[in-house]
Amino acid sequence: MRVLILSLVTLMASSIFAGIKPISCETNFGERSFTIEGSNIAFHQERKDGRSISSVLSTRTQNSHEGFRKTLYKDGYKHLINIENKNSFDSSNDFLAITSPKGHKMTFPINCNFME
Repeated sequence: MRVLILSLVTLMASSIFAGIKPISCETNFGERSFTIEGSNIAFHQERKDGRSISSVLSTRTQNSHEGFRKTLYKDGYKHLINIENKNSFDSSNDFLAITSPKGHKMTFPINCNFME
């Protein structure tokens, strides 16, 4: 009986996480762009030769009822990504806040959508 219950819980959990699509986000003027996939964030950067590079980092995630907050450190800067409602993205509520090691903070509204 325990094995059956454990198998059922595992199956349900894997089907729930399999249905989550990656989220693509960028700031209003394209200063920063990134992709959120599970607990990983891939920051994208265009190079002068036209190639795109990404750095993939793991995050600490705080889930809320409708959205989430992800915190990570990149190049000594703290990045906080706030998605207020993952079912209805809205740049007036969703933002990327970057804090320098000296405590200076810049906040960018972000436009997000699910990737196909």
